[in-house]
Amino acid sequence: MQIRLITPYPAGGATDVSSRLIAERLEIALKRPVIVENRAGATGNIGTAAVVNAPADGCTLLNNAAVIATFTSSFTKLPYDPIKDLTPIGGIGITPTLLVTASANPPNNLKELIEWSKSKPGGLNFSTAGYGLLQHLAVEEIGARSGGKFTHVAYRGGAQAVADLIPGRIDLGSFAAGSVLTLVKEGKLKALAVVAEKRSELVPDVPTTSEQGMSGLDAGVHFMLYAPSKTPKATVDRLSGELKKIVGDPALKQRFIKIGYDPTPTSSQDMIAVMHKTGEQWAPLIKRLNIKLD
Repeated sequence: MQIRLITPYPAGGATDVSSRLIAERLEIALKRPVIVENRAGATGNIGTAAVVNAPADGCTLLNNAAVIATFTSSFTKLPYDPIKDLTPIGGIGITPTLLVTASANPPNNLKELIEWSKSKPGGLNFSTAGYGLLQHLAVEEIGARSGGKFTHVAYRGGAQAVADLIPGRIDLGSFAAGSVLTLVKEGKLKALAVVAEKRSELVPDVPTTSEQGMSGLDAGVHFMLYAPSKTPKATVDRLSGELKKIVGDPALKQRFIKIGYDPTPTSSQDMIAVMHKTGEQWAPLIKRLNIKLD
């Protein structure tokens, strides 16, 4: 019997590529066909709901991010409960959030960015790939903690938002590291901080927000594999063990890094903890800003 690995985003993106890497190896390990199925739409909720409603037999899996744990706060009509209706199998990788600005702009670190925002009439505008994403929430939280003045400019996607950063039409960008890394290496953008507690192997020379005096803030987008919540523990354990081997395989590390992932070979229990932490960390800010993604 074949396994369907549902990716709730379009083909060709980092999530899709990671799904295909995993499917290729999982098929060999389990000696069963593993088919990647793209079910995009509704901020990933169409594909996620399809897995929630599938038989809990280990034959329908989901590749999605821990950010869905915040959706109970940001969606009023969510068709599933991410904590109750899904069981994490294990980690795939973290896409770290990077704060970037045009190379000609004055700040070189987080402190100077905050000072610049306070000195500029009306503060700074900032762009992200989408309203309500962790990248958006991270800058709002930095502003709330520091007194910095930041105004979000919503774009329909990351490409145009990044394009407007380079000539300085937008003051600041908060993006998944993989989407701006090439521009940073080319000197077209300047990296100010990784929004995390620990440095990323993707940008080892860029200090974290924690190192720069703002601890307890982590906007890394942690992708993991899920199964429906009633999937037998023995099945989850078997899948978890095989996934950990795949993600931890040194031969695949550079392939994950190429799509902007720090690989995270972790257990089901580790990922359950990440889900709870993500929901708890960001829910108060989502409610305070009255963010609605419906």
